[in-house]
Amino acid sequence: MQYQQKLLLFVSFYIKSRHDAEEIVSDTFLAVWEQREKLHNVKNFKTYIYAIAKNKVFDFLKHKEKTNKLFNYDASQEEQLVVSSSNPETEFINKELIVRLNKAVESLPEQKKIAFKLVRELRLKYKEAAEIMQISQKTLEAHVTSAMKMLQKILEDELKQ
Repeated sequence: MQYQQKLLLFVSFYIKSRHDAEEIVSDTFLAVWEQREKLHNVKNFKTYIYAIAKNKVFDFLKHKEKTNKLFNYDASQEEQLVVSSSNPETEFINKELIVRLNKAVESLPEQKKIAFKLVRELRLKYKEAAEIMQISQKTLEAHVTSAMKMLQKILEDELKQ
């Protein structure tokens, strides 16, 4: 499907379990299917499907938080989502840089991290990403610019060591 991989990456920003992320993406497509009669009213399908996915993620996290409190679950035991490159040679050559960049991105404040990933990794337009995050386009631009500066500083500092 056209949106499946991008939605999986988007959901994985919030959900570290590959199985749970795939379930949320499936639930997203099911929700779209169930609302198919109303799709003619949707102006921007991409924003629409990402908004559904985001709501599914938040519902999942709320439910998970309640379950974790109930059973006192240790979140460090979660399966980590692994997204591999389609070109193993490129992945091998750039592995150390990719690891450093991913670590730097993960260290960003939450809003900046999400904004950066939506715009730079998923290649959404600023307007679409802003709608998904429910912030203004100018705020999104500020988050991405700030994230880029922070990443540059982090990587420069790491390379000096």
